[in-house]
Amino acid sequence: MKERIQLPTIEHCTGCQACRVACPKNAITMQENEKGNIYPVVNEQQCINCNKCANVCPELSPLTFNAKQEKVYAMWVNNTKNRKCSTSGGASYIMAKTIIERGGYLCGAIYNDGGAEHRICNNIDELYRFQGSKYVHSNVKDVYKEVEMLLKNGKEVLFTGTPCQVAALRSYLIKEYDTLYCIDIVCHGVPNKKVLGNRIKAIEKVYGKKVIDIRFRDKQPDQHNTFMKYTFEDASSLSNSYSSDPYSRSFVLNYTLRDNCFNCKYSKAERCSDITIADFWGYAPQKLKFHSYRKGTSLMIVNSEKGSRLLNEIKRFCTYDDSRDFDYAVKGNHNLKAPQIRPDDYNLFWERYLNGETLEELQKDFYPPLKKKKRSQIARIKQFIALLLPDFIVKRLIKK
Repeated sequence: MKERIQLPTIEHCTGCQACRVACPKNAITMQENEKGNIYPVVNEQQCINCNKCANVCPELSPLTFNAKQEKVYAMWVNNTKNRKCSTSGGASYIMAKTIIERGGYLCGAIYNDGGAEHRICNNIDELYRFQGSKYVHSNVKDVYKEVEMLLKNGKEVLFTGTPCQVAALRSYLIKEYDTLYCIDIVCHGVPNKKVLGNRIKAIEKVYGKKVIDIRFRDKQPDQHNTFMKYTFEDASSLSNSYSSDPYSRSFVLNYTLRDNCFNCKYSKAERCSDITIADFWGYAPQKLKFHSYRKGTSLMIVNSEKGSRLLNEIKRFCTYDDSRDFDYAVKGNHNLKAPQIRPDDYNLFWERYLNGETLEELQKDFYPPLKKKKRSQIARIKQFIALLLPDFIVKRLIKK
């Protein structure tokens, strides 16, 4: 009797699909559980026990992580339109544009058919589809193979994704390629397409129109005031504040995250990417030239020599502040040091959800809309004055 392949349990499987793509016999398929999360299922009759699936699994065969970097960057692209269309400062966009302009390719997530999926692109005019965060698990399909073929043909590739997807690609490739640039995000965790799909169906039922696009964090007017924007087939749209929409609230408060997200081994300072990007939450500039930071500011952490080369190439298109350190960045990005915490009533939420209650019906008991506090006029004036003062005076005031 042949030995059965043991892949990670649901508490640790990220759904990265490296095992499926690596299987030479197509013996692995990704199947949904009752929640809608995808996991690998091995066809024992087709399996030849070659162990390629286990060998490329980042959970079973961990990668070497790059060392913690003390220096971080606050950054945004100078092009106003590109910055506006990006969730934060447009760092990912300008890196992709730079690679494509010299004949390379981008591999990243787009919104499509009620969910997110990874695609490969070498057309700058199509980059808008890759802009903006997608707060749903992206289906990588067969992009690992496609990226491998491009690299073998000497092409440059910029791969963007969650840390576990970056780890999966690197593990699948085995070989290191100098022409591959891996960009990971500071990931909160991911819900699945089924949960998002049910939210879309609820909206379509109320409005009687088909949702064709979603902006998960539409700036209205800036990075600190964002909305879930659902665009209908007739070009009209519905915008709910991020602090009130049932989908975004259940996501932010961790109710709809995959089980493995609470055990994420990538939520730490050491990274497996060349560059890490995120919203630079908590960033407050002390120089007037950075006064537009609220329109969108990216956090960028350079983890490798390749990442440093790419950063130096894009600097001329950006405004950046390198006066902050890693500990400053962590204050607004908890997932740089630890994964999200499972809510105490996580199982109760799922029990009720799977018994037929909707995100909308569960909102009152689990994630009520957040009442946003308005900043006082005095606070706004103080912040503007701080921008006008020399740094040494501001630092003295802060110490007091």
